Amino acid sequence: MANRHLYNKDELSEFGEFNGIAMYSASSNRIRSGDLIHVVSGSAGKPKRYFFHGIYRYIKEDETDKPGRRKYLIEALTPLAPPLEITKKMLPDGHTFNTFIGNNITSLGLVSDDYKALYDEMIAASGQYRSPLEEDIEEITRVTSGETSVAREVMCRLGQGEFKKNVMSVWGSEVCALTGIDVPEMLIASHIKPWAECENGEHRNGCNGILLASHIDKLFDSHLITFREDANGFRLDVNPKYAAMVENHFKLQRRRLDLGVMTPSNSRSLGDFLRVHNKAFDLKLGS
Repeated sequence: MANRHLYNKDELSEFGEFNGIAMYSASSNRIRSGDLIHVVSGSAGKPKRYFFHGIYRYIKEDETDKPGRRKYLIEALTPLAPPLEITKKMLPDGHTFNTFIGNNITSLGLVSDDYKALYDEMIAASGQYRSPLEEDIEEITRVTSGETSVAREVMCRLGQGEFKKNVMSVWGSEVCALTGIDVPEMLIASHIKPWAECENGEHRNGCNGILLASHIDKLFDSHLITFREDANGFRLDVNPKYAAMVENHFKLQRRRLDLGVMTPSNSRSLGDFLRVHNKAFDLKLGS
């Protein structure tokens, strides 16, 4: 099974709008049953805009109804409805739309790691594929923190790699600092001081982060929970309005951050960042 690109010239008579059932290509590249197709379309208007339609699975070739084009039947795997716009800022460093909509896409070539990461994060950030618990948390945090653009969330998530390594290095741990969950796919390096408010050197500072399970991260990022410093470390503080929900859903075994092997100096820096978070939590609590 391979991951491949397809660029569909949306709104142009040559192909028509992407219908999620069939795709056309003049490429000589051969694809195999089960290959995954990452579908991108471009509108005919100006300025040019590009949209990601999600991931589809190739089934088989069919008799074509367009001269010079092969017709391939596909089935939806993780379709996006509506599709999500790909902005220039989302592209890897040094890439433009001219390089993005190039041979790698039009030829049904293999998806590069950079673009596969972009597509995966767009699907995750879309909110279209969540568990019931994640949907409940999303609804709570959406109401309390306002809508966050998919583009902004994708950019933050794509920047997770280096920051996450820095956080794990400072903490000396690869588990959620509150729940102890050790499933890598569930762990997010949560910024304490928001990215948009960070000054030079703070964006990727490992002391400005806590490794948290995704559901805890969502509550922390929305300032529905915080961690306050006391004589014994950093204790959990929950917005009273959501205390019962946290207790019923999460059954937390501990109420303090596990600091791992954090040094006293890093612990002091962590406390400085958390006081910024505490203030935001208190402001929301009083509103």
